[in-house]
Amino acid sequence: MTLSPLQGRGLVIAAVALCSACVLSSQKRSSTDDETLLKGEVVAGNIETAITAHLTSDPDFQIVKQLPEDPHPKLPKMLLKQDGGIVLDWTAGQQAASLMEDIRQGLHALQAAHSPRGLDIVAFAGGREYWPKLRDIFCREYPGVRYYDLDGFEQFCPAK
Repeated sequence: MTLSPLQGRGLVIAAVALCSACVLSSQKRSSTDDETLLKGEVVAGNIETAITAHLTSDPDFQIVKQLPEDPHPKLPKMLLKQDGGIVLDWTAGQQAASLMEDIRQGLHALQAAHSPRGLDIVAFAGGREYWPKLRDIFCREYPGVRYYDLDGFEQFCPAK
C-alpha cells in the first residue's frame, strides 16, 4: 500500500498524538511554531482535498508541477528508543520546508482548474496566509538557504 505524502504525514501525527513518550526532534520548539506547523498541515490537507475534488469531477483537470520542483523530505524518520519511546527526527525547519513545497505545488495545481469551487477559495486563502509563516520558521532555522516562492522564483533566506 502506498500512502500520499499527506496521508503519511497524517499517520505520523496520529502516532505522535497516541504516544505519550514521543519527542519531536532534539530541538525545542516554541508553541507558536507548533501551532503554525499544525495549521500548515490543515492548509495542505485542504489543498489536497480541493485537488481531489477536481480530479474526481473534472475529466480535464490535471496536476501540473511548478518548476523548479524542490526536493524535500516528505516524512520524518521514526527512531525507536530503548524505553519504548519514539523520537521523530525532523526539525521544525524541515517540516516547514516540506509544507512550503506542498502548499506551493498545490496552489499551482489549483490555479489550472477551469471551474473553481468553494474549497478552492479556502485553500488559496489558507495557503497565502500560512506559506509566509512557514517560510519564516524555515528561514529562522536555515539562514542563507535557497527556497522557491509561491511564483516559483528562487529566493534565499536572509543571512544572520
